[in-house]
Amino acid sequence: MAILTEREPVRVWPLLMERLTADLPVDLAVLVDLDWDAGTGHALTGKPDWLYEAPLDALINTHMRVHPLLRHYASTADRTPLTLDEIADDRWWKSEAYRAGRSAIGIDRQLALPLSARTGQVRSVIMSRSGQGFTGRDLEYAGLARSLLDTVSAHEAVVRGLPALGDPAEFGITAREAAVLALLSEGLTAYAIGRRLRIAERTVVKHKENLYKKLGVHDRVTAVNRARALGLVPEEPPDGS
Repeated sequence: MAILTEREPVRVWPLLMERLTADLPVDLAVLVDLDWDAGTGHALTGKPDWLYEAPLDALINTHMRVHPLLRHYASTADRTPLTLDEIADDRWWKSEAYRAGRSAIGIDRQLALPLSARTGQVRSVIMSRSGQGFTGRDLEYAGLARSLLDTVSAHEAVVRGLPALGDPAEFGITAREAAVLALLSEGLTAYAIGRRLRIAERTVVKHKENLYKKLGVHDRVTAVNRARALGLVPEEPPDGS
């Protein structure tokens, strides 16, 4: 719901990092964005919150070129989630980079979810846990999560290119109703909206009824047209169709 309704999509990423740390679980998750050609990069966001006090950017800029996972994704077209245990050799575990990372943020075992990026750049979620390695089930989850995060990244890019939208709260529209409205504008049925938001179809119908009252309309098409006129949803669906 936050992905659909957040006016500043960058705010969604901390929620995703928090979910990753809980689901796997891991000690930390960080979204990094690297300009490999320039040898620079930074951490965009992460969880838990104490990471904001850690010298992440300094670690990245000093050691990114020797990090086995980052080096692998920079030099190949591979976008498969991989672990350090699969990629690293003995030199990594004995390296200054490994010692620095473990001292600063306690990294030990790591799993990377590489996201789509422009040529010469690396964008990835790096997750770490102490001691225990990652299982086959963890890797299966990571593969599913990677696809979702790539979709979120693409959605963020689309939203950045759209005109600023109006505030649904000005019309008494709740966050959940705004999410339903956004999906209505994409042409989804009540059943499909329920599946997307993980709520019952009858709950979607109730939200639609509330939206019609608040927008002063009586049907779906008029509701979407009214919402577009008010700037509550884009003029066209995000895919441009």
